[in-house]
Amino acid sequence: MESSRFIQISSEILIEYIYTSQSAPPTFSTATYPIELMRDTQTEGTYFFNTSAVSATMGNYRDISSVPNNIARTQYVSLNTSLATPYNDSAAGSFLTDSANLLQTFAPALEVKYDKVKIYFVAGFNFTGFDGIVFEVLAPRRDGVMLNLASIDFMKGDTPNLIADPLLLADRLYSTYIEWRVPSLYYMNEEPDVANSLAYKFTEGQGFLGTPAITLRASGIFQTIVENAYSFYEMQEINSVSILNRDVYDNLYAQVIESTAGDYYELSGQVTGSSFSNFISALNNQGDGDYMVFYEISVTEQVGLVFSQTSFQVFSQTEDFDLPILFRPIIKNANTAVSFSINYVLRLYNRADNTQIIKNAKLTSFDAQKYGRQMIQINLGVVPTVANVYNQINNDNGNQIVVGTGSTVASVDNTANTSEQIAEKLVVKTSYVTTFRDRLKIKAAITPVKIQTITESDGDTN
Repeated sequence: MESSRFIQISSEILIEYIYTSQSAPPTFSTATYPIELMRDTQTEGTYFFNTSAVSATMGNYRDISSVPNNIARTQYVSLNTSLATPYNDSAAGSFLTDSANLLQTFAPALEVKYDKVKIYFVAGFNFTGFDGIVFEVLAPRRDGVMLNLASIDFMKGDTPNLIADPLLLADRLYSTYIEWRVPSLYYMNEEPDVANSLAYKFTEGQGFLGTPAITLRASGIFQTIVENAYSFYEMQEINSVSILNRDVYDNLYAQVIESTAGDYYELSGQVTGSSFSNFISALNNQGDGDYMVFYEISVTEQVGLVFSQTSFQVFSQTEDFDLPILFRPIIKNANTAVSFSINYVLRLYNRADNTQIIKNAKLTSFDAQKYGRQMIQINLGVVPTVANVYNQINNDNGNQIVVGTGSTVASVDNTANTSEQIAEKLVVKTSYVTTFRDRLKIKAAITPVKIQTITESDGDTN
C-alpha cells in the first residue's frame, strides 16, 4: 500500500510525496511508458522525463519543464517543445542532449516503479510576485552531483486541478493541486549494477551516493526574459527539504475489514510485530511527538460504469488506539449499485510540528443491498417484549375428582380413587318400574266453599 509524507515547503504550498507500495508496487513498462534522459554538460547533471504521449498518466515531460542555463543555477530556460527548434536543439543549448538522442532503449523492457508528487496550493493562491514556480525532485549521484528526477514549471497562467473535497491542514485550506510521477529512488538504488538498468543509465554508470536522500526544491521565477522565442527565467529559491528515499514506517499499515460480530466494518491501524498503541507511544517518546489519529472514510458507489463518491466522514482518536473504528456504510443506490468501495486514509498527525504519517487502504464489496438505506427488519412486536403468562386449566368433566374413604388406614379397599376409576368398579343393576306417576306441572290450590241454605216453598213438591 502507498504511504505519504507531507512537507510544508512554504506558507501557501504543501508537498505530498507518495511512496509506492513496498509489498506490491505497481510497475510501468518502458515499452509503453518510454523514458527520456537529458545530459547537461555544464552542471554534469541528468534530467529524467517521460514522453509527452503518456503525459496524462505520468505528468513529467519536457514541454512543461525547464533546466538551469548556467552552472550557478540562477537562470533556467524553458524546454518548450512547441517551438520550431527547441532550446536543446539550438546552438545556444548545445550543452544539452538534443531531441534525437533523448529516448532510451531497454532490452528487455524494464518494469519501472514510480513514486508520486502532489503539490497543493492554498485557496486564493496568486504566486505573490512570481511569474511561476519551478518544482524539482533531486537525487545525489555517487560523486555528489545532483540529478533531476523532475523539473516541473507551474506558471501563473496554468490551470491546476481542483480538489473535490478541499484539504484542511494546519488551519490552511488547500483547494488546487498539480501532480506527476518520478522513478522510485529506493527501488532504483536496489537495482543490480547492469547496463540495462535505469539507475545505471540515469547515473551514467556511477550509481547513487550511499543511501541517497530525495531533495524537494521550490524556486520562484521573479523575472521572465524572452530572447529568440526562448523563455529564460531568473530564479529565486523559495525553500528546499530532504526526505528519505523510502517509507521508514513501512511496518505500519491501514486495515479495513468486514466485522464478524455484526453488519459493519472495522477500521484500524496495524503494525507488523507490534501494536498500534505501542507504535504511537514510540513516536511520542522521540522528544517532539504529540500524535493523534484521524480516520478519513469515503464511500464510492458503482452504478453501471459510473463511479461516484456518496459520503465522506472524518473521525479522530486521541487514546485507546488499539480499538478499531466501527463504521457502517449507507449505500444510497443499493438497488442498482454493482459494487461499492470504502476508501480509508489513516492519518497520524503530530501536533508538535504539523508533520504527518499517512497510510491508505481500500475495500471493495459487491453486496450493496446489505448496506442499503433501510435494513431488513424482523417484527418483534413491542420492544422490550412484554410477556403475558397464563395458567391454563383444562376442561374438567369431573373424571379427575379424587374420592377417598376418609380412613387413615391404608388398604386396597380404602385407597382414594378418581371418579373415573370408581365408575369402572361399579356394578350396574337394572330395575324395572311398572308404575309411572307424572308429578310434573301439578298445581295445588285452596278455594273457600260457600254454603247456602235452601228451603222448600209452596207448590214445590221437592
